[in-house]
This record gives sequence, structure tokens and C-alpha cells, in this order.
Amino acid sequence: MKRALISLVLMLKIAEMAMAQSSFIPLNDDSYHYLKRMEIKSGRISDQLHFSALPLQRHHAVMMVDSTQDLISGWSSVDSGAMNFLLTDNDEWSLYSGALSRKPFLKYLYRDKASLYQHRNDDFMVKVNPVFDFEIGTESASGEMLFTNTRGIELRGWVAKKVGYYFFVSENQARFPQYVHDRIDSFGAVPGEGYYKTYKTTGVDFLSAKGYFDFTAAKFITIQFGTDKNFLGNGIRSLALSDFSEEYLFLKLQTRVWKIRYQNLFVDMTADFTREADQLLPKKYGAIHHLSLNATNFLNVGVWESVVFQRNDGYELQYLNPIIFYRSVEQLLGSPDNVMLGLDMRVNLFRHVSVYGQFMLDDFNIQVSKGTKGYWANKYGFQLGAQYIDAFKVSNLDLQLEWNHIRPYTYTHNDTVANYSNYNQPLAHPLGANLNEWIGVVRYQPIFPLTLRWSLTVAASGRDTAGSNFGADIFIPTTESNVLTVYGNKAGQGVGTDLLLNEWTATYMLRHNFFIDVSYSYRKTASTLSAFESSSHIFQMGVRMNVAKRKFQF
Repeated sequence: MKRALISLVLMLKIAEMAMAQSSFIPLNDDSYHYLKRMEIKSGRISDQLHFSALPLQRHHAVMMVDSTQDLISGWSSVDSGAMNFLLTDNDEWSLYSGALSRKPFLKYLYRDKASLYQHRNDDFMVKVNPVFDFEIGTESASGEMLFTNTRGIELRGWVAKKVGYYFFVSENQARFPQYVHDRIDSFGAVPGEGYYKTYKTTGVDFLSAKGYFDFTAAKFITIQFGTDKNFLGNGIRSLALSDFSEEYLFLKLQTRVWKIRYQNLFVDMTADFTREADQLLPKKYGAIHHLSLNATNFLNVGVWESVVFQRNDGYELQYLNPIIFYRSVEQLLGSPDNVMLGLDMRVNLFRHVSVYGQFMLDDFNIQVSKGTKGYWANKYGFQLGAQYIDAFKVSNLDLQLEWNHIRPYTYTHNDTVANYSNYNQPLAHPLGANLNEWIGVVRYQPIFPLTLRWSLTVAASGRDTAGSNFGADIFIPTTESNVLTVYGNKAGQGVGTDLLLNEWTATYMLRHNFFIDVSYSYRKTASTLSAFESSSHIFQMGVRMNVAKRKFQF
């Protein structure tokens, strides 16, 4: 009876907060992994959270935790630790007494475990946290010392519980592994970041900044405006929109009603450019719609579309239409833009397994393809993956396997503007196109603060060379006149290159969001062209706080 009364009070309080505004959980492994585990173990798809469109709002995460914890039997100590982590990390919505510190520092600092400083009343709430990531390491490829030196600050809160806000800024100096350094030189941008300055010859110096405001326009509609990243799909990779490129300016509308979540995303991005001295960089724009439906208690399905375009006089107003589908609009404009569409799905089974997939269609010509195979402009990709939690009845042993297949010339366009990129980086898969990829992940938590993770990435791709266009480089303007062959194209054609990336990581959380990391990676590429071959052993260790660990999984 006591537990039932507490649950009732919490539900009433959460219902009261439902119209208040919440910031979003930053894209990272831990929180979303815990939430997905809870959903799978609960035996039903969550109506609060639609994992195919990230990031997710904090108060929706708390609602999901509260609504599913009674559906889960056989809680382990690690499961309880994960639930407490989520409630502590989002304590402005959880009312969780365990989030409070027993001994605040200097009376005003760390009064709750998740915030250096917090002030909260009905008119204003602010949570302030330091951000740092200090790492050192070595690698065999360059023989140089690797390091990361990140310092920053993070703020989030609300005004009158009507307007939510988030702000993050950090100053960074780093010397990354050789393969990352080579990519920076080639693309003119730090992967996942963007602009940089050279630091000590082989290092980089860059600023990370993102932030937004959000508010409720109507009972079921949230509007968010600012600079950040988004992710569409249920996998490790996304064929629709990933978090690999730099942050971009966007306006987002989210409508949540019944078992449906509908998202409109209008973005302002940076078109391809050559890195030079300070200059005004060219613009490009995008619009992305995603509709997610919980069709049954165990099945979620989604449909999405995107268009990337450029106009000399600014945003194309017709693409502000919030109604899905854009293909008819694009045809009315003369079909000058790059339109894609796709599907995603997730099936949760037996309280232990989640099967997911994604399909994207860039272009397909049925008439021209009749009686032939491998038409160059049949551009599409698909993904199939599965998660198995508490695998083989071992508590907190989670397995994941994913396959990604992307046809040649996918994401390209007939000019250098409307390709599927932002700030010289792909918007979807970091390897571009023309590939088959397999990713396996083993994650084990013997105790809650300790996470052991092994990831193996194997990719077979066909690379391009100077003067050739085999379909891997999405930045090459592509028409029928400059492809290798009109018919007979298949994934992996061109300069065959095999990637092996073997990563081992041990992470221990000393206190809330304060981590010690130790990692070892072995990366090797084998190719029919010696210029694309490489091999390196990479060892790193460090401490970080309130920031996700950077990954260069390519």
C-alpha cells in the first residue's frame, strides 16, 4: 500500500510537470543504453520514448522509468544502479531522494549529486556543471604521444517552467591517432566537430559549442530552436541522419499524441568548401520529417524523408510545409534537390531481444533497370541489427550485432551542394557509401560503476582514386557521364579496402558522471592499393566529467 501511494503521488506530480519544459539528454552511450534495456526488459514498447528519433527529453525519460519499473521482474543490483543513475541525472523531474548529497561542499556546491550548483524555484531553474576530458596515450603508427585536453561548462534549466534551455561550451586541444589526423587533413574538419586550428604541428585546437531553447506550443507540440545534433534510427549507425558531422542550426517541431511521435526538422548547414584563411563559408539547407508509430506493444515502425538543397536567396519556403511527403514539392520546383526517404522498425521480443532495421532510398529507376542489374542510379542502403540483453542468462551481459549495406553513389548529387553532408562531413555513415559493414559489441557490467566494452568493426568498401568515381566518395558530383559504368555496379567495387577496428574499453564511474577510462584499439586497413593500407596499436587512458567519450569508429 505504501509503495502504491508513493507511485500515485509521483504520477500526479509528473502529470503536473508534463506541460513544463525539459532539456534533452545529450547523445551518449550510457543513458540511452540503460533506457533501452529497461524498455526491452519491461516487455512493451514505450509510449513516452521513441528511440528512433534522438535526443529525448529528460522528463519523458523519467516518465518511462516510472511506468516500466513495476513491469520488470528480477532486478539486479546493476539494474537498480542504472535506474538510480537515470533518476539522479534527471532529478529536476524525478523527485528521487537519493539524488541529494549527504554532505554538500561548502554548503552550496553539490547539494545534489548530479550538479555542481543548482538553483530551483517555480520561476527559474539552473543547473551548472564543469566539463573536462583529460586523456593521454600512445600509438604505433605515428610514435607520438596522444592527448586530449578539454575544459568547459554545461548549463541547463527552465524559465517559469515554460521555456527550457541548454548551453554547452568547451575549449579543446588534442593530438588524435594518425588515421584521425589523416582524415582531418583530407576533409578539412575534425570528425564530429568542425573548424580547427593547428596545434603543435600535429595537433588540433578547436572550440565546441551548442545550445538551444525549447517550449511547448500546445499540449502535445514542442518547439526547439538552437544548435546541436540529431540522430534517426535504432542502430549504432544511421543511414538517415547520424551525429557524425558538426552541430548545425535547426528548428524542430515534435508532436506527441497517442502512440505517435511526428518530428519536423529544418536545418541550416555548411556546404562543401576548401579550407583556407578566414572566409564566408557557403550555405546549404535541409528539411527532415520522421513519423514514428508504436503499432503494437512489441513493434515500433517509422517512416522518414529528407531533402537537401541550396538557394541563393535563403531557405526554400515551400519546404517549410510540415506535412510529409516532400517528393511532390520537389517535383513542382523542377526536381533540383536531393530527396531521400526511408523506413525504420524495432521489434522487442521475449524481454531479452530487440531486432531493428532501417531502409533508405536515395534514387531508383524501375524503367531503366528492367532486364539489367546494377544500374548506377539505383541508390539505396539498408541496415539489420539485433540486441540481446542479459545474454545466455548472464545478468548485465549485452550483445549487439549490426550489418550495414550501402550501394555505390548513394548520398551523392549532380552538384557539390546537395550531397548528403554538412561541413565537409557525411550526415549519415562516416565511410560514405559503396560498402558492407558489420559491427559487433559486447558490453558487460559486473558491478554498476564498472563497464567493460568490446567492439569489433569490419567493413569492406571500394575506395575512389584521383580521376575515378567508383561511388564511395559522396562529395564527388555524380552524373551518368562520370560513373565507372552505367550497369553492373555493386557495393565494394573500385579499390577494394578492408577495415578492421578492434576496440577494448574499461570505464569506472567514481561518482556521478565522473569517469576513469582505459582503452586499447587495434586498427588495420588492407587494400589493393598500398596508399590505403595502414596498421596501428592505440592505447589511451584518462578521466572525464559530464561529457561522453569521443569515438572515431571509422
